[in-house]
Amino acid sequence: MYRRPTILSLTTMREEGMSLLRAAGDLHMASALTPEVLQREIQNADALVVRTAGTIDAALMDAAPKLRVIGRHGVGYDQIDIPAATERGIQVVYTPGANVIAVAEHALAFAIGLSKHFPQQMLALREGRYNDRTKLVGFDLPGRTLGIIGFGRIGRRLATLAHALGMRILYNDLVAAPLKLETHLGAHRVSLDHLLGEADIVSLHVPLDDSTRRIMNARTIALMKPGGYLINTCRGPVVDEYAVAQALDSGQLGGYAADVYDVEPPPADHPLIGRSDCLLTPHSAAQTVEGLINMARGVAEDVIAVLRGQLPANPVNNPDDVAASRARLGKPPLTDGFPI
Repeated sequence: MYRRPTILSLTTMREEGMSLLRAAGDLHMASALTPEVLQREIQNADALVVRTAGTIDAALMDAAPKLRVIGRHGVGYDQIDIPAATERGIQVVYTPGANVIAVAEHALAFAIGLSKHFPQQMLALREGRYNDRTKLVGFDLPGRTLGIIGFGRIGRRLATLAHALGMRILYNDLVAAPLKLETHLGAHRVSLDHLLGEADIVSLHVPLDDSTRRIMNARTIALMKPGGYLINTCRGPVVDEYAVAQALDSGQLGGYAADVYDVEPPPADHPLIGRSDCLLTPHSAAQTVEGLINMARGVAEDVIAVLRGQLPANPVNNPDDVAASRARLGKPPLTDGFPI
């Protein structure tokens, strides 16, 4: 007897994605995001869709014996225990290219805002200190050096935008970009220490893992040009926020911009919120019409593909490893999909 797949979503998203999920299966919205509620509501789920909230750990997966696929609406997937998913034969998918333009433009806006002292100038105007406008002098971006840590999709898009403005591009990444791209952008791959010492503006675009956690700390910030600017639009824990506050106080950093925080939402006593030398937004870089549609469609299409027994376009874990785990556990192969 035919059974429609059960899809549990922890988030709402654009209708372009929601409609696809509703057409493909029985879509249920989680009533709360506590572990107790999720473990109860996920029991019959064949698919799980998440955004930024909710911890998807081994215990939650163990409460869902039918679970085939976890779809991440977005790029970072650090809230999902990927090894645990692979061990249980659960495919994880995400939307790596969906918000590239939105986040790269956000980072560029941060660079412009910091270089022109937008936070301080806006505060002075709000407080009636109009004549303070001449006390802080910014700089033009052409000819300045942008250091990009993490040269993936977003980092490369930012480099393209910065190159069009006439900026010099240095980047640090485990893997070299294609020579053709480096030549086109005039981009040079250098060591982290070299980049920090040369760049007027440093922008972070790395995934969060053990190698990148607190990559910007007291030691590495001290290697930056005195008065340089630091931008973080990837993941909050890649930066030691207290080290940033100390560097701002000492003048080692001229300003800091971020869309992400070590703890989200950030606590009331956060060391950076409210400072006039910081330009901060509430994890909203991807909140553009185009970015949200791309993410909603992308995650829905890949979740449905897995439910149908097809390979996803954007897997996080290796489908072959997932298949091997399912065979070892005696679970039906994902190729035995629903007739959606």
